[in-house]
Amino acid sequence: MADDRERTACCGLYCGDCIPANEALFDTVGRLRQQLDDCEFGKYAKYKTAGNKTFDAYQTFRDVLDAISTLRCPATCFHGGGNPKCAIRACVRENRLDGCWQCEGFETCKLLTPLCAAHGGTVPHNLRMIQLHGVEHWSHGRGKHYVWQKSDPQH
Repeated sequence: MADDRERTACCGLYCGDCIPANEALFDTVGRLRQQLDDCEFGKYAKYKTAGNKTFDAYQTFRDVLDAISTLRCPATCFHGGGNPKCAIRACVRENRLDGCWQCEGFETCKLLTPLCAAHGGTVPHNLRMIQLHGVEHWSHGRGKHYVWQKSDPQH
């Protein structure tokens, strides 16, 4: 991919696979929120509650839509997006590296360990792929982004 470098986070995750980078998701949420507002669905949900108690949860549904909207990431890690207090990015910058793939200790790095909860073994796998293929041409071999997307949480 032409934009592998710009979509590769310091930790080796691929920003294009991340839910907060999913522009189509956030566009859909925004359009749905607008449609619901335009037809005053909240009032309709109150009316429908008499026949279907599920509509009692409409406000919770709206709260979830609003919360989803807050997850949107404005830019890739390469361009300063993601967590502004990211300890991994700070470490990479402090050590004048482009990413963790240039660090000899990434396999046992304690900064990368918390990512395993959501990403399993994807981070070390991706970092090895970057070392093997280079940061400009590695994404074809990347692991699944989230542990719930794969049957084998190690990859």
